[in-house]
Amino acid sequence: MATLPRYSNTQILLHWLTAPLVILIIALPYFDDFFASFLGGRGGVFTLHKSLGITVLALTLIRILIRIKYGAPALLPPDAIMQQRLAKLGHYLLYTMLLLMPITGLLLNTRPINVFWLFTLQPLPLSEAVHEAAEQVHVTVQYAFIVLIVGHISMALWHYLARRDRVLPGMLPLIKD
Repeated sequence: MATLPRYSNTQILLHWLTAPLVILIIALPYFDDFFASFLGGRGGVFTLHKSLGITVLALTLIRILIRIKYGAPALLPPDAIMQQRLAKLGHYLLYTMLLLMPITGLLLNTRPINVFWLFTLQPLPLSEAVHEAAEQVHVTVQYAFIVLIVGHISMALWHYLARRDRVLPGMLPLIKD
């Protein structure tokens, strides 16, 4: 029996490490009253938010390097050209957001960033105008990012439940052909 196309184990691991971190990063500021009780106040919420953002930036850079080196499996049929293009565009936009959000988060900071309560990163010596522009992008683009995430999850479920194809199983861990 032929092996069906799948992402590599490393790509799958990095995807499933990144996905819950991104959801938590988004949730932290929106539910800061809830999280503050576990993290020693609002400051702890934003320490974790920023620390996880830096982590996602590092994971994303690794993911991009692996994607450049190994590519992505052909999970869609060869004749599904429009689906392939839309999937490629969606992934390009997701990777852009995975880079843009933590980079603008770093650029908007005017105070040191405490990374996981272990060490401190000093803010970049940028003008107030750059900090303000980065903050505007960071706060505004988050909504597009949320829409992309919901779309990504929806399409994965659509492929699995309606199309019954190999798209979602191609990214699930522990799936045997």
